[in-house]
Amino acid sequence: MASPSAKAASTGVPWSGHDTWLLALVGLSIAVVVLLVSWARIHAFLALMLGAFTVSLLSGAGLDKAADSFTTGLGNTTGKVGILIVLGAVLGRLMADSGGIDQIVTTLTRLTGPKHLPWAVTAVACVVGLPMFFEVGFVMLVPLVLQLARRTEQPVLRVGIPAMAGLATVHALIPPHPGVLVAVTAVHADIGLTLAYGLLVAVPCAVVVGPLFTAYVWPRVTASPPEAALEAFTTTVSRTGGGALTAGVAGSGPAGAMLGRGARVPAGAVAAAGTAVAEPPRAVRETGDGGAGLPGDNRRMPRFSVTLATILLPLALMMLKASCDTFHWAGGGLLSAIEFLGTPVVALLVAVLVALFTFGWSVGASRRQVHETLSRSFTPIAGVLVIVGAGGGYSQALHDSGVNDAIGRAAAHLHIPLILLAWLVAALMRTATGSGTVATVAAAGIIGPLAHGLDSTHAALLALALGSGAAFLGHVNDASFWMFKEYFGLTVGGTLRTWTVSHTLLSLTSLGAILALTAVVS
Repeated sequence: MASPSAKAASTGVPWSGHDTWLLALVGLSIAVVVLLVSWARIHAFLALMLGAFTVSLLSGAGLDKAADSFTTGLGNTTGKVGILIVLGAVLGRLMADSGGIDQIVTTLTRLTGPKHLPWAVTAVACVVGLPMFFEVGFVMLVPLVLQLARRTEQPVLRVGIPAMAGLATVHALIPPHPGVLVAVTAVHADIGLTLAYGLLVAVPCAVVVGPLFTAYVWPRVTASPPEAALEAFTTTVSRTGGGALTAGVAGSGPAGAMLGRGARVPAGAVAAAGTAVAEPPRAVRETGDGGAGLPGDNRRMPRFSVTLATILLPLALMMLKASCDTFHWAGGGLLSAIEFLGTPVVALLVAVLVALFTFGWSVGASRRQVHETLSRSFTPIAGVLVIVGAGGGYSQALHDSGVNDAIGRAAAHLHIPLILLAWLVAALMRTATGSGTVATVAAAGIIGPLAHGLDSTHAALLALALGSGAAFLGHVNDASFWMFKEYFGLTVGGTLRTWTVSHTLLSLTSLGAILALTAVVS
């Protein structure tokens, strides 16, 4: 694997005072972004834009180059990643509105007893989180977590921490989540191979951060969900002959506004820069035929097998392409078909088209209802799209100013392996900005130019290292930190001991797994 020290040494360019200034400029631009986001409360899009201009102007690139760098980077990143984010959001919304999330939760928790509940909830969250952004999946799972804890008479953290762990793991390591996609693009990795390695890394991480960490921490931290949340998530349940017990969400009462269209999160959980918040799933009630429908229509809940197959379809297509590229078991027309279907945009589009039937028309939804679901898919991702684009502009400004070459020469003197360097840069950005997506796209812009010449295996592991570092140390500048605190009734100290420790554990565990894989494949 080509290391940054090897790359820098090959250039033969000595260290200069300008290189020192460029490294200081990276810190200055990061400080600008952090202060604008956390202190001035300016949206991350504007903060990243101003940070990019800071880099361009102070590096001597010139006034005309500053605007060109930002717009070029924004366009390139949005064009490559944006459509995947949109298709993933559509797939997630179709699953949520059909009751597919409820079906997954009901089935998996029915198969396990209270003793193994954290394992089941971790698996549920991983599956639910595959097509969804972290914040969207979190808000959608909250009512189910609260009701599941009440129904099984379990402490809420014993259910809530595994849900958060599963979502956070797939968000950090599994495409098509935006941060990982940006990293894949920046280091020119194969998305199918990254997905395969991501799944290998994600399994031990989900186990450690989910059931194992939960077993340690829940008896040591007190959680008291606020009455407003419990009232908002009151279940309306009815049983029919042999039917399953299904939890729904009632929107009545003072807190019912939390669950309406354009839902709000509790005080303190304000959606800060980079956070897309969607409304929780609509109420589910049991119908007379033993299926679950939505109030006011005749929709039936999709079967568990159909729900799981639909969600896993794009992952299967991308992994099929990766296996074909690695083992060369197909050729001719079959190879062309596999290459086409395994392309991320096509794989997600195929899954969305299948979901129109499995989560829409085949379960009784009308064309108007499916159209409404599709229309409601785009609002929650607007913030993510503009931040990912602005991160690309910031990254391009760093590249055009020569910062990447300076970092490469610095790494040559420090002898830091490229994977560890990628993790450190992403971890520092996450600690400073509070947003995993912002951290990944900014770090990818710094590390990406150093990755030229890597083989596909090491490029995939480098992309995962960026995602791993961006999961590090979520704390008070992370909007999701406050969401977790408010929904589960924790103190700030309790949230630091649960949310922050779990994210740090996820980052360190995934880094260890990535380094182990690197040693195996080297």
